[in-house]
Amino acid sequence: MGWLQSHKYKIRSLMKMSRKMMPRRSYATFVEYAMLAGLVAVIVAVAVMVFGKNLKNVFSDTADKVEQVDTKVKGADLSK
Repeated sequence: MGWLQSHKYKIRSLMKMSRKMMPRRSYATFVEYAMLAGLVAVIVAVAVMVFGKNLKNVFSDTADKVEQVDTKVKGADLSK
């Protein structure tokens, strides 16, 4: 208890200084932004899990169609 009593003034002045530097409202704002960022991360993760396979199929189908058109164009007689 002796150490605490001898440093009581220093601790109080540090606490006052920290309150001036960062008001309580900014703590709430930080927590709100952190929660919002976490929510966005969860939404993105769920979207990737749900739509990941479907998107892969869409891109694969599109690539196949482009390849088919490319083959037809290369094989076409354009000299007519």
